[in-house]
Amino acid sequence: MKKPVQKEKGIWLSGINPVREALRSEGPLPGELVLGRSDSRGRELEELALARGVPARQGSREELNGLAGHTHHQGAVLKMAEYPYAELDSLLEKPLPDRDPLIALDDIQDPQNLGAILRSACFLGAKGVILPRDRSAPVSAAVMKIAAGAVSYVPVARVTNLVRTLKQLKNAGYWVAGLEVECKKTVYETDLTVPLCMVVGNEQKGIRPLVRSECDLLVRIPASGPLQSLNAATAAAVGLSEIQRQRLARR
Repeated sequence: MKKPVQKEKGIWLSGINPVREALRSEGPLPGELVLGRSDSRGRELEELALARGVPARQGSREELNGLAGHTHHQGAVLKMAEYPYAELDSLLEKPLPDRDPLIALDDIQDPQNLGAILRSACFLGAKGVILPRDRSAPVSAAVMKIAAGAVSYVPVARVTNLVRTLKQLKNAGYWVAGLEVECKKTVYETDLTVPLCMVVGNEQKGIRPLVRSECDLLVRIPASGPLQSLNAATAAAVGLSEIQRQRLARR
């Protein structure tokens, strides 16, 4: 009788910049670097890995596709014990075009929803995603697979207190807009071209009251059919799409 195949623990971080930053950081020591490139960028990553005592080797594109769970790995995957979250303060130090808009997720516990939101955030131009440490699905291997490489481009910050974080964002010049089912203004009649953080809540419970109280405005996606609510990931995509549309129109 064959022994069941043991699933390898850890996650595979992918993309040139995320892998480089993980190798440069003082966080947990990565387990292994697998490269599908031998150019100057690949050699830089290999040198960083060797300097930290991290094994590095070449692999085929097919192997990297399998390890990353997608094809957008840029020829570099790094085994990590856990996802290396971005620091919110470091994100806010960037020039405004590199940190606006942001999206904050309140009580999103379904990994599939989180992965889909990260993919939409990347596609629709969000510059960062904020998760609370509690009441949220973490960025896991399953989330990264569903996100299809989005975490290689969009930083994800994990914060202890979302209410306090929204206060910090407002002090930094952001407007905070919460997506709600029952409110007067729609996303289509609201100016979303200002520096903005959009808050998306749990699809059953919506945004928690304390988080809602920190929103400068509440906006809804108008329903044209019999269903009155959207999946959280779909709502996030519609909201981000309208933010992008307004900003492109203004340009």
